[in-house]
Amino acid sequence: MISLSIDADISAETDLLGKSVTDLQSDIAFGDGAITGTLKHVTGYTGFSGDVSEQSGNYLAFHVGTNIAADQITVELVNGTVGHPVTLDSDGLAVFRISNKATQRVKVVAYKDGAVAVKEYGLTGLTLNES
Repeated sequence: MISLSIDADISAETDLLGKSVTDLQSDIAFGDGAITGTLKHVTGYTGFSGDVSEQSGNYLAFHVGTNIAADQITVELVNGTVGHPVTLDSDGLAVFRISNKATQRVKVVAYKDGAVAVKEYGLTGLTLNES
């Protein structure tokens, strides 16, 4: 059986596309179907996107792990701009631009030998700092 662990326990030295976790957020916690904490307002996040309209805003970074080596882990910001799940790299790190905490949610799916583990999180518990 595969199980997922999702957290914001990311070292401050970890490069998240040109920013650190402390540049992006504070006090992030993953609870029973909900994420709480504060997303800082960030500008000039060119490593996140080449699209200027995606380079400023509030960004959520997190780490996904599994109890056994998964064949594949996908993450999706439901109602986000990409519109489909993205396969995680081996580091298990994800960064999403959060623009509407009321309608967006994070969905994580892990696959191993035909087994599937799914976790979804609402974002209404987040505080989105403004510029």
